[in-house]
Amino acid sequence: MSACNSDWFAVYTKPRQEQSALLNLERQSFKCYLPMADSLDQHSNARGKARHEPLFPRYLFLYADPEVQSLGPVRSTRGVTGLVRAGVELIKIPESIIAGLKVRMHPATGLIPIDSVALNHGDKVRVCDGPFADLQGVFREHQGLRRSLLLLEVLGRKATVNIASTLLQRVN
Repeated sequence: MSACNSDWFAVYTKPRQEQSALLNLERQSFKCYLPMADSLDQHSNARGKARHEPLFPRYLFLYADPEVQSLGPVRSTRGVTGLVRAGVELIKIPESIIAGLKVRMHPATGLIPIDSVALNHGDKVRVCDGPFADLQGVFREHQGLRRSLLLLEVLGRKATVNIASTLLQRVN
C-alpha cells in the first residue's frame, strides 16, 4: 500500500457490529482503527464492571489508497453498511483527527478516556443519554469517580437519581 496517497475514511457499520466489521476488514488486508472507550451507558455489565464500547458507535476508520487497494469489497464486508460519502465522494478523515484520538489513548488499556464535566452543587444539567435522556435537573453531588446524584422531575415528581457522570452536560 502506498502511504503517500493513502487516506483515512469513515466506515459505517451495522448496529453493534463494529468489532465484526473491524475483524473482517483486517482479514482483507485493510488497515483499520476502532477507537474504544468505557461505556457511556449508565449501566455496567452483569459483573459490575464497565463495558468497553466504540467511541463513535457504528463507525470505524479505514486507511487505504483507493488507487492501489480497491474499496469495492468494503461495502459487502460482514458487519459493514458502507463507506461514508457526501453524494458520490468518499469523505476523507484528516490525519490530525486520527492522530489526536491515538494520542488520547491510555497506554495500558488502549481506551480513550471520556472526561465528565466539572460540576458544582446546584448546577443545572441535562442528561445526554439513557432512560433519562434530554431531562434537565439539578446536580447534587458526586458519588465516587463515575456517578453523580441529580434532582430530576420525573412523572411530575422530584426524584433523586444516581447516574453516570459522563452522561451529564451543564446547561447555561
